[in-house]
Amino acid sequence: MKIVYASRMGHVEGIVKRLGITDALKIVDGTEKIDGDYVIFTYNDGQGMIPKIVEDFLAANPGVKAVVGSGSKERHAETFNFATDKIAAKYNVPIIAKLDMDGTEDDLKLIKTKLEEM
Repeated sequence: MKIVYASRMGHVEGIVKRLGITDALKIVDGTEKIDGDYVIFTYNDGQGMIPKIVEDFLAANPGVKAVVGSGSKERHAETFNFATDKIAAKYNVPIIAKLDMDGTEDDLKLIKTKLEEM
């Protein structure tokens, strides 16, 4: 399964690196292209909004199969990882994990297991 990610503050990129994924595609401006199925890792914009570059990427690349989100429970408790929920609903895909910032080691183990199952 291919991995695609968007990272504004470095948390999502850190998660991908901690998972040992070296061939992930980083979304820089939303115009990137990928062939085939993929899992998207994303941050949340503002109060639970899907980042524009992620929306653009998803609209142009129809292979999303699951989503992993990173957000801040401290700063956005009421809208924690809403972008993840919105992507899952809009594209009818499962949520693998909703992480607080960089996530925990247990979060990473769960993500690895779910990615291996896909």
